[in-house]
Amino acid sequence: MEIKCNFNPYYRNSYDKPRITDGQAFYGHTQLKKISSDMFVKKPVADKNAAGFKGFIAKIKNFGKQYVKNIRHTYEHKIVFALVEKELFGRNSIDSITHDLDKMILYILGFPKSFVSEFHRKHSAHHPESGKLPNLKSMLCDNIASSPEFKPEKKLSLREHYKSCKALQNVFGLKSVLERYNYGEHLDFAKIKAEKERKYQGVKGFAAGVSRALMVFI
Repeated sequence: MEIKCNFNPYYRNSYDKPRITDGQAFYGHTQLKKISSDMFVKKPVADKNAAGFKGFIAKIKNFGKQYVKNIRHTYEHKIVFALVEKELFGRNSIDSITHDLDKMILYILGFPKSFVSEFHRKHSAHHPESGKLPNLKSMLCDNIASSPEFKPEKKLSLREHYKSCKALQNVFGLKSVLERYNYGEHLDFAKIKAEKERKYQGVKGFAAGVSRALMVFI
């Protein structure tokens, strides 16, 4: 038996061929397409969760590396400060022990670098930002130990840095101290760096540094 059917030409179904158009005859029956149930199941976004966890772990590792770097950087600066002080004045003072000690303690306690730097500058007499009576000898040694010879990230020599830094220029008496010791330019920087590498690197070097610090108090 032939059956005529009229269909909406804009309607599309999910039947397999033959498809039916307006006024076209068909015989027999058609089968429905098989639709997977996965279409109706919302899958968890595992990739995003995994990526978030990996990112969290990466941040922790990065923080740990930076944390260790800050402590090592401060320790090495303290050693250079002590060596510079001895070269300039023939002996070490209590300043070689107390210098940047607050930074070491704060880093060990886990404080971030931004906080440590701001706190240190506001409470240390060798920084003009503190507003304290300046320790000129400590300021001299600190700036020499922070020059490009020991900190490659610094681009200006102490002489150039002083000329460009209004805060240092406003420290009364500092200019005469810098000129008296020729901005530290007469020092044998290679000798100081070699001594630091030879005596104060690694675990034994750290122990030697601690012993040196204790000798000042004895």
